[in-house]
Amino acid sequence: MINVAFCVSEAVPFAKTGGLADVAGALPHSLKKINTEPIVIMPGYGFIFNKGFNLKKIAQDLVVDMNSHYRESFDLYSSTENGVDFYFVKNDNFFNRENLYGTPEGDYTDNNVRFGFFSKAIFKVLEKISFKADIVHLHDHHFALAAVILRDFKLSSKNDIFKKTGTVFTIHNLAYQGIYDSSTLDICGISRKHYSIDGLEFFGKVNFMKAGILYSDKITTVSPTYSKEILTGQFGYGLENVLSNRKKDITGIINGIDYKLWNPATDSSIFANYDAGNPDGKRLCKEKLLSNFFSKKADINSPVLGMVSRLSEQKGIDLVASAMDEIMKDELYLIILGTGDEKYHELLQKLQSKYKEKFSLVIGYSDKISREIYSGADIFLMPSNYEPCGLGQLISLKYGTIPVVRNTGGLADTIIDIKTTEDIKRGGQGFKFSEYSWNMFHSALKRAVNFYKNKNLWNEIILNGMKCNYSWDYSAEKYKDLYETAL
Repeated sequence: MINVAFCVSEAVPFAKTGGLADVAGALPHSLKKINTEPIVIMPGYGFIFNKGFNLKKIAQDLVVDMNSHYRESFDLYSSTENGVDFYFVKNDNFFNRENLYGTPEGDYTDNNVRFGFFSKAIFKVLEKISFKADIVHLHDHHFALAAVILRDFKLSSKNDIFKKTGTVFTIHNLAYQGIYDSSTLDICGISRKHYSIDGLEFFGKVNFMKAGILYSDKITTVSPTYSKEILTGQFGYGLENVLSNRKKDITGIINGIDYKLWNPATDSSIFANYDAGNPDGKRLCKEKLLSNFFSKKADINSPVLGMVSRLSEQKGIDLVASAMDEIMKDELYLIILGTGDEKYHELLQKLQSKYKEKFSLVIGYSDKISREIYSGADIFLMPSNYEPCGLGQLISLKYGTIPVVRNTGGLADTIIDIKTTEDIKRGGQGFKFSEYSWNMFHSALKRAVNFYKNKNLWNEIILNGMKCNYSWDYSAEKYKDLYETAL
């Protein structure tokens, strides 16, 4: 039995801003099935305590010595979700805020101290609950200082409980690194011996992501292709050389999808249920989607394009906007759901006014509307500049909505490109383009629309997609193997 402590800033169903929460909510459950004992440790955000979760207080006023003259305390709560124990570090000074990381104006200015405090609190939690962690599994930069703290524990005679504990660090998105003033080390009680070019120093500051990369035993990314992309200047964000030096310890493991949450056969939020063996309900979902989003009677036989996305440059919104005039020349409909950068809100709103009969835009996020798009659309757009893994394309495949994607990261690993009918016979279930330009994106989309016109071929493509299996069980086995090598 391998004991694993997941240390994350968000996890479904308690707190979510992105894909990290989906991983932290689903992967531990799958690991539990294969002779692994996972727990999850995360901040006790104030809103969690107002949502009706069954939380139990198990300790009060646990003290964290930040440095020789500054300490913080926290209360510890627990809850069990899907058979996995979750532990919540409740410090209202740091975590009783409206958002997880910041406001629309920017990150919280004390994130370095918030994250440093939690990185230390992790070990207090493990001691308090007597959980002998074989592996501490850290995710993204937020709590990567824990890898440094653990290394120092091992070099000292104190805390023998952690002498044999290994560390695995997962990079979900290298672009967000947690770069702070070097005084962070003094505030968080981290020895200055770690402040060098071969340590935490990064252009005169401290880089939390670099801490996770350098001080962990094993490193993973959320897809095999992304594990190679981050070694390049284009995707390395200044850490490509640091990563290249640890290349032998980096593994790419594709994220999975929780088919209990994403399954058109059982989804109660969609208009009609269906599956690969009985796909008729998808047409009913399309009829409902069209009637909900377009005022005049829309043509059910024209393709519907859907996009559920953060509205940011990373997600390729600029390509969609630049190609819009060409896209709208075809007989089709487009629905976009998302929120993000104000400049893209304004740009898409102008385009919606121009093409209101064929383009519908929803600024914001709605789980129900997202499911209506996944189930009712024919083609799903995901022209990302980069995509470490991606969840949207995996969901769309299950719902029989065919993705058009850029050939990057997890999109490259999960989508089999279709150029000819032979590609369909070998399992093709999507359309790719490589060069990041609006005309290449539009060319791939045009290819998809042309295949759509042949109903027999299109139905084969739909079945190819719906039969794909990207469950967490496969990924969990890969992580278990990695834990064993880390030990």
